[in-house]
Amino acid sequence: MARVERPLGARIAPWMPKKITWPSASEIAWGLASDKVAILLAVALVTMTVLSAGALHPIDNFINTMPRPFWDDIRLFLILWPDTVASRAVALPVLAVVSLHLAYWHRSWRPVVLATGGVFGMVCLVATMKLILRRSHPRTLDPSFFTDGGVSFPSGHGANAILIYGLVLFMIVRYRAVRPHIVRRLAYCIAAIAILQSVVSAYLHFHWFTDLVTGMIAGAFALRLVMKLDEMIPAGRTANWWPFYGRSHRRPGEISATG
Repeated sequence: MARVERPLGARIAPWMPKKITWPSASEIAWGLASDKVAILLAVALVTMTVLSAGALHPIDNFINTMPRPFWDDIRLFLILWPDTVASRAVALPVLAVVSLHLAYWHRSWRPVVLATGGVFGMVCLVATMKLILRRSHPRTLDPSFFTDGGVSFPSGHGANAILIYGLVLFMIVRYRAVRPHIVRRLAYCIAAIAILQSVVSAYLHFHWFTDLVTGMIAGAFALRLVMKLDEMIPAGRTANWWPFYGRSHRRPGEISATG
């Protein structure tokens, strides 16, 4: 029997990259807008904003006027140490180290893209709300919105505690960087940071109580959108941008399973 030769163009290259289909902009927008958890957090964010504008003023005033024991003794310490834990000056280097380490180890830009996009989105959300709502500072003893020069609502530190440290935990879990029992401990640490930062900010008259709660909801909302966006990014696509090798060496065009 004569051997049938395939045309040269029909031969399959041994290391030909798989065709990857990217979602369109409308598909990404619909995927983010239709996520049930994101919708729930968006409703909570809007509801908390509306309540903070009036119904929760008694709670804000009560917490803001409570006695501050040991004010002169611990005020400076609280400003220099506990209050800075959730600041971007502290949280962003932690996120940068984790994302760059995972990016190098897995030869993928995905951790860097997620970290950068998440922080940028959160900053835009919080800054927009601050500039539009213009809530007065707690030291004015007036929790009203739409005042001159007010930028208290929502709390950026509260959003940082959830979004930035949440991104660190999310990427650690996604890439299985630590054992499960350590993941639980890290989650407890993030919760402790958020609570500590809220208590310290309220004690120091840096934010109203509702500023802090709404800031954490805003951070959780931004974090959920990043997690949903990660699900829609095709696996392996970002690995093709990586200019040098990390943990494993693959032939040109080979797709990474971890993305």
